[in-house]
Amino acid sequence: MSRLLSTVLILLLAAAPVLAQGYGGYGGASSKLSDHTTNKVVRLLERGLRQCQSLDSVYRYDCYRQNYGDAARRLDENPAYLPAQQALQHIEATLQNVLSANSDSAADTLRRRDKTFTAINSSAVPQSKAAFTAALETARTQLLRTPDTGGDHFSRIAKVLDSNKVFLRS
Repeated sequence: MSRLLSTVLILLLAAAPVLAQGYGGYGGASSKLSDHTTNKVVRLLERGLRQCQSLDSVYRYDCYRQNYGDAARRLDENPAYLPAQQALQHIEATLQNVLSANSDSAADTLRRRDKTFTAINSSAVPQSKAAFTAALETARTQLLRTPDTGGDHFSRIAKVLDSNKVFLRS
């Protein structure tokens, strides 16, 4: 009996680190690429782009920033998506810099649904568009160069970034 108890205890202790990392059946975050997660991020980025495009151009850059930040946070719990999360955070940080440098303090804050958007100076829209486009291209390239074991997850996210660039040109 003592030997059986010792064996069970050893097995449980050996399994504890694996369960704590989320590879077990409960309680942990997933740590692999999945269609579900990729689809969620792609839909969030596409829907956000449409919402941002419906705003005046001076408010769009804050909207884009929030959208990319939301998408990056969706990946917080999954280390397999770290390259995608970093790419999205890079875009968010670029847009934060655009807002910080070009904020229009005379313009009203825009409220839509549960979000508020800060305006940039209208004269800063062309340079803001250029900075955003460059950040999208950098992130897209980074994602396409990342090894994507077991699927096309990073390339699907990169494709959305590319379509955002097309929208910006129009």
